[in-house]
Amino acid sequence: MTTHSTTVRADTQAVTIAADPARVLAFIADPRNLPRWAVGFAAGVRPGADGQWMVTTGRGAEVMLEVIATREARTVDFHLMPAPGVNAFAYARVLANGTGAEFIFTQLQADGMDDATFEAQAEALGHELVALKAVMEVSCPG
Repeated sequence: MTTHSTTVRADTQAVTIAADPARVLAFIADPRNLPRWAVGFAAGVRPGADGQWMVTTGRGAEVMLEVIATREARTVDFHLMPAPGVNAFAYARVLANGTGAEFIFTQLQADGMDDATFEAQAEALGHELVALKAVMEVSCPG
């Protein structure tokens, strides 16, 4: 029996961050930090049911989010459910690079998402990675 899989579009972007990889991972793995770096996506975040989170998007929509972080592998998986029966996925990895980190983020085009929306989402991610780098590299005087 032959099976065929459908490949969806993916966008992968990376940024070098002058910060401890464990600190970058801990920051990314906490959904409450999304409004600090994923500014094009998350205007607000609140706890939902069963360990999930509710994200209020910049457009005012509510999206259910499940975050699965694996500290040993330095990965964070984001499973978004923007509407009943609609699933979207994004995957992050933090790699050690000397005393700093490489942050790699891959997002997949969700079922039913048009190409223009996906391309705008990919463009927004580029800005979000700049914001993430700034947040992680700035240390406020204590």
